[in-house]
Amino acid sequence: MLKKILNVCIAACMVFAANAQKINIPIVEYDLNNGLHVILHQDNSTPNVVVSLMYHVGSKDENPDKTGFAHLFEHLLFEGSENIGRGEYMKIVQSNGGELNANTSNDRTYYYELMPSNQLELALWMESERMLHAKIDSIGIATQKNVVIEERKQRMDNQPYGSFLEEVVKRAFKEHNYRWPTIGDPEHIRNASDKDVLDFYKLYYVPDNAVLVIVGDFQQDNAKKLVIKYFGDIPRGKQQIKRSTIVEKPLGGEIRDTVYDNVTLPAIFMAYRSPAYGTKDFYALEILNAILSRGNSSRFKDNIDDKKKAAQTYSMSLDLENPGLNILFGIANIGGNIKETEDALNHEIDSVVNYYVSDEELQKAIATKEMEIVSAKSSISNIAHTLAEYHTYFKNAKMINNELSNFSNITREEVKRVAEKYLKPENRVVLYYLPKSMEKSK
Repeated sequence: MLKKILNVCIAACMVFAANAQKINIPIVEYDLNNGLHVILHQDNSTPNVVVSLMYHVGSKDENPDKTGFAHLFEHLLFEGSENIGRGEYMKIVQSNGGELNANTSNDRTYYYELMPSNQLELALWMESERMLHAKIDSIGIATQKNVVIEERKQRMDNQPYGSFLEEVVKRAFKEHNYRWPTIGDPEHIRNASDKDVLDFYKLYYVPDNAVLVIVGDFQQDNAKKLVIKYFGDIPRGKQQIKRSTIVEKPLGGEIRDTVYDNVTLPAIFMAYRSPAYGTKDFYALEILNAILSRGNSSRFKDNIDDKKKAAQTYSMSLDLENPGLNILFGIANIGGNIKETEDALNHEIDSVVNYYVSDEELQKAIATKEMEIVSAKSSISNIAHTLAEYHTYFKNAKMINNELSNFSNITREEVKRVAEKYLKPENRVVLYYLPKSMEKSK
């Protein structure tokens, strides 16, 4: 009976996804004379508009001795500008009925405002102020340094397993700048001079290193005039941005280590070197991750969680511009043996390496990914972010209309091939996270 219900759900998802293949996101894009790339997607179905700027700078663009700068700027650019008082940026947006936020990754930094459509001009002015006149002074720098260092304590140092990604990447990468976390080293942030910070701003936060995306309820002719009004006179960057061309060497053998932390339950993290976001292999691995750990009928859920071999399991890919990591993890049950959890994970890995997944599993995974994509396209905020990222990484925002086919065309043979290619012991870092009390008793 359960299998019949599952088959009905899969069929419904596939019909929905097939219809969704007809969805099209029309865009207009062009460059200003200063190099700023502009993308417009007009959607007058709701009286809102998203104005976003993505700068092609993340933690991988930092000096290894001065990490955390990209994330520091995520905070600094809310300080204000020559024409916006300190601490007023957020108040202005919210008092005009809007929302705003920003986020930083290894590869880019993203800022956006979701505003009532009659506040398009306000949002464009405010983003142009950040690009040209941001308040980068000793008061703001000192304030945001403290904020960032405290954020690290809350998100990483004081959270169970919070440091796992930092511990993984410094073992998985020896040369590439993915080897440190986006949040950076607190000592680097604390010791950064005002000049160091200002130099970073002048190099990266320039129009020819950014994409401006406007999505929602607006008229194109008016939007174009406003873009010229607020961004057209901003000068290009004066320095050439040099991108790292480091290609990480093969791992050369499994790396195993143990971290003793303030955790109650032992955990294991397996990080496999994996392909870059946007490649065929990346999409095939995403389907494999869905088969392993997405939903109540996934392999991890059926064969590990439900059989009490772990309290929680998951697998995921990091969507990075350069080749990155595919991470599997398991948290042991209370009183459980972490070796039993590792053996259970390895059993499932061996299974997808040595045998083809079933057609039923494949179709369910594809339907799951397609539902996620269709759901995301119902949000103008998600559309703006996707357009910005596709341009930043690939200089091809129109990839947004091919997202479904990236997954619907994956075959069982491709799933097995990427499992064989990437999920092998010599290509991984294995970390045990154990309670500190076990360190004393070892």
